[in-house]
Amino acid sequence: MEGGTYAGTGKGMSWVRRTEVPAFSPAPGIQVQPVIGESLMTCWIAMEPGAVVVEHSHTNEQLGVVVEGSVTITAGGETREMVVGDAYVVPSDVVHQGAAGANGVLLVETFVPIREEYAKAWRAVVDGQ
Repeated sequence: MEGGTYAGTGKGMSWVRRTEVPAFSPAPGIQVQPVIGESLMTCWIAMEPGAVVVEHSHTNEQLGVVVEGSVTITAGGETREMVVGDAYVVPSDVVHQGAAGANGVLLVETFVPIREEYAKAWRAVVDGQ
């Protein structure tokens, strides 16, 4: 990305190539590559076959799109298998979890506002900590 940063400053455009975004791993078998704007965050999230995002909730609204593979999402007590082209919206504070399908999954997820724990974990990777 031009300028060596992947976080927007609110002062102009940011241009990002996925191949240039360092990843961090919040859990085994999961790699997250975020693009951070002024008030939102979009992430490429790659999950290996069978990888699990444990049940959790957060104040961020979350929108996801399945780009490759499949994932089973449980949110608000409802479970659905999501495949390429499917999308989901998880409202703020709704308990949810996900499990990658047999071939893994690549998701594009957006969080509003920025998911600060992801931003902090990613910056630690970028800063070499």
